[in-house]
Amino acid sequence: SWAYILLMGFLGGLIALFTPCVWPIIPMTVSFFLKRSGDRRRGIRDAITYGLSIIIIYLALGLAITAIFGASSLNSLATNALFNILFFLLLVVFALSFFGWFELTLPSSWSNSVDSRASKTGGLLSIFLMAFTLTLVSFSCTGPIIGFLLVEVSTSGSIMAPAVGMFGFAFALALPFTLFALFPTWLKQAPKSGSWMNIIKITLGFVELAFALKFLSVADLAYGWHILDREVFLSLWIVIFGMLG
Repeated sequence: SWAYILLMGFLGGLIALFTPCVWPIIPMTVSFFLKRSGDRRRGIRDAITYGLSIIIIYLALGLAITAIFGASSLNSLATNALFNILFFLLLVVFALSFFGWFELTLPSSWSNSVDSRASKTGGLLSIFLMAFTLTLVSFSCTGPIIGFLLVEVSTSGSIMAPAVGMFGFAFALALPFTLFALFPTWLKQAPKSGSWMNIIKITLGFVELAFALKFLSVADLAYGWHILDREVFLSLWIVIFGMLG
């Protein structure tokens, strides 16, 4: 259901908040808005605009996925063995990225270019470009979560699932920027950045690795390989979560 997909997206956004690429940026951004304006009311307005910009950017991504694939393609993905193998490999890559084997980063020239334009412009456009810079800079942490979310909802068969999921994700991601601007004293009580964020990343890596088996099992059933039956599947999950422990 859309409610379930929205909840999945929201939870994904909450998890992304506590990764090393996002959490340290929140106090810096909120402080920047409050100090730049010199007026608390204007600072709050800028922070709200920043949050809305994040939602618009990720919602546009979800709508783009829907427009590219269309209803029939999204329905066929759920049972297509080849696509399920591709999704399995994709989630394994995301998991290895969270384990720290490598970083999935967008070209630095992209974020530098957007950041440069944001500093040269003013008003709402400047704030929107700052939000866009955040999405580019934080991709190494948010990318695997977004990828997992889009893979999961795309195979649900609902044409609006990617957009609904991305809205939930973006809403959770944007919420702290607005709340901390409304209640700056909360920043002092918020957890400081530290090694606990890396623990969250590695935990997410094991979770993505476990869910990757779901897509491999669909292909296993479709091709009749019988290499991932119930006992093997459960045994692999026990090993994965044992290693996580």
